[in-house]
Amino acid sequence: MSKDIGRKLRTARKAKGLTQKDLGAKMGLPQSHISQIEAGNVDVRFSSLQEMARLLDLEPILIPRPLLPAVRSIITGQSHTTKPAWLLDIETVDEEELS
Repeated sequence: MSKDIGRKLRTARKAKGLTQKDLGAKMGLPQSHISQIEAGNVDVRFSSLQEMARLLDLEPILIPRPLLPAVRSIITGQSHTTKPAWLLDIETVDEEELS
């Protein structure tokens, strides 16, 4: 599993006020395994990742790779263009329309 996913899981766990031990108890896993997951050192079955995400109020989604830049832009509100991602098909954007 990627270290980036592990970091997001750790951040979500901490935001919920859970320790690794707490989360492990809810999942039936030892604290050490939760630590390894968060560090990105183990391959996790999708079902386990899905359960962990559910417990942390996250939603794992699968996105076709070509659509990833648009999805990231929508989620973060940042784009390499000056117009919002939801206006990609419009050639020009009037700044007043965005306000």
